[in-house]
Amino acid sequence: MPGLKMPDGGYRPGYNVQLATAGSEMGGPRTIVGVRVTNVGSDMGSITPMLADIEARTAELPKKLLADANHAKHACIEHATRRGVEVLIAVPKREQNAASCASPEINAWRERMQTEEAKRDYRSRAGLCELSNAHFKCHHGGAQVLVRGLAKITCVALLGALASNLLAHATSLLA
Repeated sequence: MPGLKMPDGGYRPGYNVQLATAGSEMGGPRTIVGVRVTNVGSDMGSITPMLADIEARTAELPKKLLADANHAKHACIEHATRRGVEVLIAVPKREQNAASCASPEINAWRERMQTEEAKRDYRSRAGLCELSNAHFKCHHGGAQVLVRGLAKITCVALLGALASNLLAHATSLLA
């Protein structure tokens, strides 16, 4: 089992489960549309494969993608932008004073994240994304799992996503 670096600085067995959630910041059901499990402790570089997963599951790409600064890999932002996805990722502190000698997609992202509209849209990330992650950990068996291996952990994550989606949409499914 791989060892991931933990917040206390130590290494322990673990996996990185990432969920992509679709929904409205105004409330209503949230739907998990992407599931990715890795044995890499960082989220850096995960946007491109997550977009591929979302497209494979839903046959379309999201119009907007919200993610925290840990996902701000330039190649992923450029790829998403070229595919027509508006990227709303907090600009990491290490880049806030960077010279604008990057690609046009990166410069546009940095400028976009300075606008009030992008800041407002980005604030909805907590309610949309973090709630799904919290429910997965607390209610759908994601905090500690009794299996090992990426394939088995992925099955647990997919079952958790399915349970979450069924509960989120239960009233409309049973009507």
